Amino acid sequence: MRLLIIPFVLIVMGCTNNKGTSTASIDELTALAHIEGDEISTLAQKTLGGQLKQAISEQGVTYAVQFCNVAAYPILDTLKTVPKASIRRASLSARNQKDKPSDVERVILEKYAQSLEKGGDLSPVVEVLNESEILYAKPILLDSPLCLNCHGEVGSQVTLETLKSIQELYPNDNALNHKMGDLRGIWSVTFDISELTHYLKNIK
Repeated sequence: MRLLIIPFVLIVMGCTNNKGTSTASIDELTALAHIEGDEISTLAQKTLGGQLKQAISEQGVTYAVQFCNVAAYPILDTLKTVPKASIRRASLSARNQKDKPSDVERVILEKYAQSLEKGGDLSPVVEVLNESEILYAKPILLDSPLCLNCHGEVGSQVTLETLKSIQELYPNDNALNHKMGDLRGIWSVTFDISELTHYLKNIK
């Protein structure tokens, strides 16, 4: 797989196993987190997007809103990844309250939003959160007209029937009136450093 040179957000720190012996450099682990995070987020987007398109095709947009409400996180939870990782979406304009960003995710989202406005770089980032976790984040852009059926302008792209369903299922919704190219959020993939270290050892 070709690896693009990505500007990582790094905190210099040691990486040790349970016995305190150095096992891998932080540069190696962040590079690995980028490679695996990219594959995992791509798989998550493909899996969730495919299921959603199928739901719309079979029963329409209003049903798809209900489908997302009950199925999105269970679908993500079923993804089996090696190394293991925690997968979620985070957004400054969240529909599902589970998607509200952490403080770290909020900073990343705000930087992406500023960069998008200026036509700048939207490359994935990798950040060491603490001595045990590394975060990979990749922007989610509204890049399909299909998405506007649930996230576009009310009354023209989002029907009143769909709006009613959204309001019933998501009373604190903040994800309407978007347009093509908008930043919808990020894929947030958190790796356990010990898991990454063990995986790196096995593939060397």
